[in-house]
Amino acid sequence: MKKSLLFYIVLSFILFGAPLYFFKGAIACEIPLPLGYKEVLPNVFVAKDGSRNIQDLEFLNYGAMRVSDMFGEVVAVPTIILTSDKNESNKFFASDTATSHFSPFNNCLVIGPKGQNVDVVAHELVHAEIYSRLGWLTQLLRMPRWFEEGVSLIVDFREPFLVENISMDKVEVEAVKKLFYGHQFYNANAFDNYRAARLAVESVDKNEFYANLERMKQGESFDAVFDM
Repeated sequence: MKKSLLFYIVLSFILFGAPLYFFKGAIACEIPLPLGYKEVLPNVFVAKDGSRNIQDLEFLNYGAMRVSDMFGEVVAVPTIILTSDKNESNKFFASDTATSHFSPFNNCLVIGPKGQNVDVVAHELVHAEIYSRLGWLTQLLRMPRWFEEGVSLIVDFREPFLVENISMDKVEVEAVKKLFYGHQFYNANAFDNYRAARLAVESVDKNEFYANLERMKQGESFDAVFDM
């Protein structure tokens, strides 16, 4: 009897507890209104007690324009939540710069107070574009994290991530290509990993980027498509 009860407890966690844990950020993004947010533009939410003019949000449009200028027209329509401080970002399990939440049912960009600028928004919108064009499962299982962060930095003009400001040797750049998963990339050396990833994608054909994502979606491997 005890073994049977334990089995059902473990099964219940696998079926319900694990998804709640792994997708907690995406789930929070589904309920911005109860968490104290209002929709000020389609799919854009800000704190109800905050004072944000629509004109203050122009950096969102400029971020999208930068992605379009670099890679082509954007098709992603993520939920965007703008938080006012670290505690508000914590409600959405996000940093006070920016965090992208991906799940089988949505894509949400939580942009914290340190990330409400064109560079960070453009960066996060590339993540959203990859999600939209590949689909959640293909992005999760077949898109290397180092590559996704590298191409997102192509539209991110913050000084530490500009190619001319990065001094790394070939060994360091090749090493970052082994960091396929997020838990490998986002470690104590994350800053250097970002910089190495930016150098690693310098040869990407920007005009063919979306077409290459489509090839991956149709079943071709990352290595065959991008030959990095």
